[in-house]
This record gives sequence, structure tokens and C-alpha cells, in this order.
Amino acid sequence: MNRRHFITTVSAAALLTIVAGCKTEPDGEKFLGYWKSDSEYDPDAIHITRNGDSFLFTLVTKDPFGGGYQTHKLPGKLDDSDNILAVGDKRVAYDESADLIVSGQMKAHRTTEADYQAIAKQASTKP
Repeated sequence: MNRRHFITTVSAAALLTIVAGCKTEPDGEKFLGYWKSDSEYDPDAIHITRNGDSFLFTLVTKDPFGGGYQTHKLPGKLDDSDNILAVGDKRVAYDESADLIVSGQMKAHRTTEADYQAIAKQASTKP
């Protein structure tokens, strides 16, 4: 009886270890990095980084009232889903199949730091 109990306990512990080991990245890790919107003219550039348990969005966008690009920094946090971030009153979803982020009409694909910096250097920082 003790042997059976021991085997069951060891098997259960091994199964839990395997299942727990399947998740290889922290929640929201897929959002991190550089993103560039699909807009042909005046694309937005986004840099998403960790900020403790939350995220920091650095958004470089064209001023809608004319002028150049502006930089905005916004806090973000995971919503109820691992694929949705709440940034202010907006929701940003991650599409795994296309490796893009979507919010309203905006779609952005992953890009390089060099592409991000090319847009960001044109910007002035705004709160």
C-alpha cells in the first residue's frame, strides 16, 4: 500500500512539473519590442517595454493638427486575457498568427529598433 501511494505521489508531482514547465515566457512577453503601423503615410512607431508588473508604451505619432511627430508615454497592463493590453481607455490585442498588434483601426507589425529610431528622432516629447 505504501509503495502504491509513493508511486502515485511521484507521478502526480512529475506531471505537475511537466505542465508547469510548458509555459516558457511571462504573461505579455509577446507585446514587448518595436512596432510600426501599417499606415503608408506618416506611420506610427511604438516601443513596448516592461515597467515592473505592467508595461510602458512609447508611442511616436504624427501630430493631427500639423507639424511633426510627437512622443507620448502611456502605462499599460494586461487585461483579463494574455493577448490583450489595456492602455488608457484603449485595448491593444495581439494577433499571434500574423505577429501584429491591433487597436481600433490601427494595425502594427513588429519592426527593428532602427526603423523605430528613424521615426522617433523626428519627434518632440509630450507628456
